Amino acid sequence: MQHPSDKVRLTATIVLVVFAFVTIIATPLIVKTILPEIIDGQLIKYEKMSTSDDPELVKKAPLIIDTPYLVSFFYPLWMALAMFGGVVALVIAKPFNRGEVWAKGAALLATAMPSIAGAYMLIPWINFVGFGKGLPYPIFIALLGLIPYFWILLAEKVDGTTKLAYFLVFMALGIAAAHSFTNGHASFRLQWMLPQRPLWPPTTWVLWLSTQFMWLGTIALLFSIFYTGLRKKAGFYLGLIGGITVTIANFWTHLVRGTTSDYIVGGLLGLAVVVFLMIPAFKERLFDEA
Repeated sequence: MQHPSDKVRLTATIVLVVFAFVTIIATPLIVKTILPEIIDGQLIKYEKMSTSDDPELVKKAPLIIDTPYLVSFFYPLWMALAMFGGVVALVIAKPFNRGEVWAKGAALLATAMPSIAGAYMLIPWINFVGFGKGLPYPIFIALLGLIPYFWILLAEKVDGTTKLAYFLVFMALGIAAAHSFTNGHASFRLQWMLPQRPLWPPTTWVLWLSTQFMWLGTIALLFSIFYTGLRKKAGFYLGLIGGITVTIANFWTHLVRGTTSDYIVGGLLGLAVVVFLMIPAFKERLFDEA
């Protein structure tokens, strides 16, 4: 951290350690609870679509037939990444408390993992379970990361403009990464389940772009969180690379398919990353000249 008082640094370290233990313990228990419910919802939806009197629903049913297999892979994957973030936070707590700059970058990336995991897991929950059972459990996973993520960012003793830069840039990096991974997952699902495979209808070739290309942008955004936390110019350039990549992937996908607003939102989030990073007052406060 940037030389805050010992008391502020100690408080942030305690928050980080609590995050580590709670994430490592709670995340697998939450995923263990929600994954069977989501899979049950997917199977019920497929059954209703495949036996519907509406020929359009019957035609679309094959597009969700393998969704249980996809979520049964990606949910545990993000569960593992969230728990790994908890382990990282626990191990680096001591150097973080000493104020070592590298530890701040590692702590931000570690806390970003459950934040993104919860955001990704929320979408299948909404689509296949809904809000009938109260507050969606994936929100709790996201909060496990979001609370220490912003606590670390905003605990430093800096001026108001710097705090605003921290808040907007790191928020945009995290949300753009989460949304782009989720959009890439949706495109991957469509690629995988198209009945015409390996042939492609005219508007589906773009799904290659909106999966592989978009996930590369997501990786760049994640590394930008780490390096921007270190105040390194690499964070600036990785943020631009990731932001431009997901902007292109999302807008191009919407231009070709135009079936959902999700890709417009994803493109705007990528664009927001680029705009925030290019604001001179933000750039000079976030990065050391090198």
